[in-house]
Amino acid sequence: MMLRHRYILLVLSTLFACQKATDEVLPATRTVMVYMAANNSLAADAYNNLNQMEAGFTGIDGEMIVYARIFGQQPKIYQIVHDTSTEIRSRVLKTYADHDSSDPDIMRMVFTDMQSLAPAHSYGAILWSHATNWAPAELPRKATIVTRSFGDDNFRSMDVQALKKALPINLDFLIFDACSMASVEVLYELRHIAPYILASPTEVLSVGMPYHEINQMLYYPDVKFGLQEIARSYIDYYNQKSGLEQSATFSLIDTKALSVLAEVTKEILLTHPNLRFSRSGVQRLDLDRSSPVMAFDFLDMFQQQQGQAFDLSKLESAINRAVLYKAHTQNFLGQPIRAFSGLSTYIPVTEEAQLFPFYSSLEWVSAAGYEQLLK
Repeated sequence: MMLRHRYILLVLSTLFACQKATDEVLPATRTVMVYMAANNSLAADAYNNLNQMEAGFTGIDGEMIVYARIFGQQPKIYQIVHDTSTEIRSRVLKTYADHDSSDPDIMRMVFTDMQSLAPAHSYGAILWSHATNWAPAELPRKATIVTRSFGDDNFRSMDVQALKKALPINLDFLIFDACSMASVEVLYELRHIAPYILASPTEVLSVGMPYHEINQMLYYPDVKFGLQEIARSYIDYYNQKSGLEQSATFSLIDTKALSVLAEVTKEILLTHPNLRFSRSGVQRLDLDRSSPVMAFDFLDMFQQQQGQAFDLSKLESAINRAVLYKAHTQNFLGQPIRAFSGLSTYIPVTEEAQLFPFYSSLEWVSAAGYEQLLK
């Protein structure tokens, strides 16, 4: 009698244990978190990309969670589901009261919420919005340019230092579907955020990445290979277009190799203490002339300095270790790309001295010896 009673209790406890287990949210293999800051001129493109994400989300072992702050709508977190209609059919996991998506505290909260709603063994993040390289979110009153660094929420933004503090630190990769973020200044600032960063050193057309074609690649077990395939597909997608729409660049960066790149750069600058770089003849990578901060090809900056006896073999080797993959269309916005190391950089000039105080605060400047370029 007692044995049977114990047996019944054992069976019941087992049944209840099984029921409890099925109610738990089991971690996905990988969750890709998209931070879509579109309370701005990109609202229509945001809906198009959401539709592409739905269309391409099939046969995937993982989750895609999208925070979307779109003009005219309350901020929401979506769980992407497969759908080929023109409507957004994805499940809304959370709706927020109106807030500023360019506030670092809001970004930090949202990423915490996304990881809680879709726990996983591996995380990747995509930052989707306007961006302007390393530029400060705000400039002194005398400044004549408008900057936004990353994000644009009712003309508010965050600089790269604030972005660094807002992002999670357990990412396997970070992708910028945003303009001009593959600069040595930005990448070095974010080098501890993720081992791999995929970004463009030029602007990005507003239609962004072709998510319906690259979604599955975000979930490849081999992260580096998946990101390389995304970059290839991205360039192929734009190469199929014509005219000004045939414009794209992408670079995959191994962030662990950036410290060596900074050391080699500093060694060159210290051995040439009187060097002053000229912008003349250097490949421009801010190919939309309305961009607020000029960007130049990093290697070409050294190669085009006339009269200097540079041995650039160590620098080229360091770049090749840091840039795992790079590709570009032949032209960008109708302008030829003749030199492309996969990285951009800023060349200071005295006419832009109002930028120097903020620029000096970037970690790359001291690590790479750029202080002497500001003298």
